Amino acid sequence: MTNYDKQNRRFEKLKSERDEALAVLQRSEGERSRLYSILDGIMHETRRLNSEIASACEEVSKSIASKNYSQASRDAEDAFYSSGLVSSRLTFADFEINPDSISRQPRYSAGIYKKFDKARRILFRAAKRKGVNVVIQGPSRNEIEVVPAFEMVPFVLIDNAIKYSPNNQDVQVKVTDNPSPGTRVQVVISSVGPMVPTHELPTLTKRGQRGSHALKSNIPGEGIGLYLADTLIRLANGRLALSSSQSSLYSFNDVGYSSFVVTIAFKQ
Repeated sequence: MTNYDKQNRRFEKLKSERDEALAVLQRSEGERSRLYSILDGIMHETRRLNSEIASACEEVSKSIASKNYSQASRDAEDAFYSSGLVSSRLTFADFEINPDSISRQPRYSAGIYKKFDKARRILFRAAKRKGVNVVIQGPSRNEIEVVPAFEMVPFVLIDNAIKYSPNNQDVQVKVTDNPSPGTRVQVVISSVGPMVPTHELPTLTKRGQRGSHALKSNIPGEGIGLYLADTLIRLANGRLALSSSQSSLYSFNDVGYSSFVVTIAFKQ
């Protein structure tokens, strides 16, 4: 073997080692970005939940001061429910970091109507501040198997509907048992929000994605809610579908608003 061959082989080896090191670096950067994104999501949702807990506690103080103890009890219960959602959000973060952790989570039977009604109660004050009326229709008695983190699903979906709704609008939540063969429970959430072009609808359940009109509206958001809901609904053997009317009801700050519908179908 000539010196040239030896040098060339050494060069190729060094080049291979360099390429491998760069690939490791790129994977590390990707993992760091993923973990930062998860952390941002936790912080965003935790701040939101903390705001609801603080609001409920403030109402408890007011009710006690006015000697309305029954209302104080209801407000304290809402604060308790909200604090439980923090644990659910952390459980979901654990799943994002380590998907295998889902196998360690105990499943339990949950009444879907009750879950959405609880979320409606927790978000009552947020809705009231905007004059939004959240109406839930049932009854529904069927239960489905869920993981503890599922508690976040009704909260983020109703919270989204309130957040994107103009003032003084209605948010309708309809829960139906056995609406069609093969479907155990169906949930339909109807509201008014920034119009979503048809081609953008499939992207809204991806982490960090928001509609172009929602971005233009300057309404704060991280693009986490629908991603979180879609992931947990799939774990409960369900499917989430989104639709947005392409006919604008009216415009506000150059943003077209139309009807927006979230449909969830849980299989038998």
